[in-house]
Amino acid sequence: MPDNQYPVFESGQTLTAPDLNTLRAFLHERDRLVGRMIGFGINAGLAGSVSGSTLTIEPGLAIDQYGEPLVLTAAQTITLPPTTVTPSYDFIATGPGGFSVVLEASETVNPAPACGEADCAGHAEHHTRDVTLRVVNGRVTGTVFDFPNDPLLSVEPVRVALDSSPANSFDDLQTALVGRLTNAPGPAVIRTDLISKLAGVHVLGGDTPAVKGYKCGWLNMVLFATLDLLRTESLLRLTVDRDPARAGVVVGWVEQVLGTWVFHCGYRHAWQPPRGFTEAFLGGTCGDPAGLFRDRLEALIDGYAPPDPPVQGNPPQPPVLCPAGWIRVNGTCRPVYPPVEVDPTWLDPWVVFDPIGPIWQPPIEEPDWLVDPADFYGQPPLDFYGDGLIGGWQYVGQPGVDVEGVLNTYLDDRGFTADIKVVSHAEAQGLDGYLPSSAFSPADTIVLSVNQAGNVVATGRVPATYNSRQVSTALPAAQAAVAEAQEAVVTLQGLTEGVRSDFTQLQGSFSTLEGSFTTLQGQFADYRGGQFDQSGFGVRINTLEQDLKGIEDVTERLAKLEGKVDVIGTRGLTAGGGKVIDATIGRGISEFTETAVAAVRAIGKDNRQLERYVKDVERAHARFEVDVNTEDPRLIGASTLDVLKSMRTMVKSALKDTPEAATIGSQLDAQIRDIQLLIG
Repeated sequence: MPDNQYPVFESGQTLTAPDLNTLRAFLHERDRLVGRMIGFGINAGLAGSVSGSTLTIEPGLAIDQYGEPLVLTAAQTITLPPTTVTPSYDFIATGPGGFSVVLEASETVNPAPACGEADCAGHAEHHTRDVTLRVVNGRVTGTVFDFPNDPLLSVEPVRVALDSSPANSFDDLQTALVGRLTNAPGPAVIRTDLISKLAGVHVLGGDTPAVKGYKCGWLNMVLFATLDLLRTESLLRLTVDRDPARAGVVVGWVEQVLGTWVFHCGYRHAWQPPRGFTEAFLGGTCGDPAGLFRDRLEALIDGYAPPDPPVQGNPPQPPVLCPAGWIRVNGTCRPVYPPVEVDPTWLDPWVVFDPIGPIWQPPIEEPDWLVDPADFYGQPPLDFYGDGLIGGWQYVGQPGVDVEGVLNTYLDDRGFTADIKVVSHAEAQGLDGYLPSSAFSPADTIVLSVNQAGNVVATGRVPATYNSRQVSTALPAAQAAVAEAQEAVVTLQGLTEGVRSDFTQLQGSFSTLEGSFTTLQGQFADYRGGQFDQSGFGVRINTLEQDLKGIEDVTERLAKLEGKVDVIGTRGLTAGGGKVIDATIGRGISEFTETAVAAVRAIGKDNRQLERYVKDVERAHARFEVDVNTEDPRLIGASTLDVLKSMRTMVKSALKDTPEAATIGSQLDAQIRDIQLLIG
């Protein structure tokens, strides 16, 4: 009787051994079928480790090609070099050498128990299902293990020099991609019109640096998306009908490397759900299970759009959500990044076997090379501080000065002060930390390279993290200035009280105010040339009488006060992640905050928005004083940031529409970021 048939019993029937065995065989086959429906390979455990000349395989569970559950209940050891057995398996090739450990179903027949009853004709023998570990020559093969041999994995992604020109062969990579996607004599991997479009892209001598960088970054994205698609398709070629001559699950591969035995868990039958599960996981269709990966690749090629010269007469526009030169993939707009370097481990997502996770699984979520291409290439992330990204290539061909103005206005309206450099292309490449880039965050130094006519030919950035690293390496020198800063702050505290007292007395007419400041100037003169004056604090306070003669002068004074915060904030830092801002420095910052608030109020009595910023500073200052009194450097360091951030907003608002606003605001932003990075 076939395995898919079973007997039906009725009362009074005579049951034969075949009847009962048919029922057993049917149930066993149903169990196997369920096993095949669940999947194949190592389900749990069965890890291997080598100690000297002993290989240990841990307990675990697997399901073989027939759906037979394989349970290894206790760890087993194998002496190396192993004694191999003669059985061969369809899925193991002897060429690579080494030894494979295979877990195989086995069955033990136990003798039937003796009869102890009257008229007994004998009892049924008992069969025990078990597993056996076998060691055979060679290494496991199959579509999962064959993919690393795909010829496209032997190519090299294109890189660019700092001038955005290709540093290696663009054409070699393009030719390899076109050939692999054409897939002759088989069917093309993607639409043939898109393959033709890919074949028509070349880096030309007359291209602007921005266009060269775009083409190189775009071609790499096509490479990575092609590898994602090809690997997925190789995995989908796994069939539900695995019918080897001899079933078994490969646990791993052991070889001798320079006299030492090494166990490789990558070469094993890792868990492989059936194709239906895989299709569901990938979100494909029955007609194209890898459809999402194919759509991504086709969208990248179809969306090819290098920066075009702007329409004459059209002024630069503020940044938009999906700017020119970016590509919309799966509904999300992504930047195309010119790769200055290629991480040596760039192949890992496609060829490295994860010893913990299932090696069959392709990346379902968007890969790193698409989410943040700079990070994938081993460069500083595009948006380290989460401020958002601004597209740069939309401004190629437009006057650099005009673009700078548009970006300054755009960022200022959103609470940022941009650090923008409009320089020649040669000067851009000489900037410390410069990288060609199609995008930048408000925290970066934005670099616009212009030609002799002043028009943008390339965009780039000095990453925000670069300046922060520069600050951290300078900390030892900053430590040496801590004593000087502390002494200056103590002096500042005393003078602040004197200034407040003088302010109380300086009332009445403007002439009386001038006369009082003449006296005060003599007091300040006593400090000139000394340690106080060298620190920079004396210069700032000593000019106070001149600053208060008019609104314009007071604005300049605020700029000087901001500079003092910059000095105190940096000098309070110490290396090694220990004490960051101590109580002495904290009290100095607190005194300065009060002075700055008084100065801002003097020029903003009728400015409601400025008054709101002042109140924010006062609230932050009140919390700050509480933390300073605890003398706990951790609390002081954290609340220092709050005070400085609110001070930044207040000072920038007070300086609005002044020539110094951009420079001072940029310095404030950089100071906040550096302290935040070092404290956090």
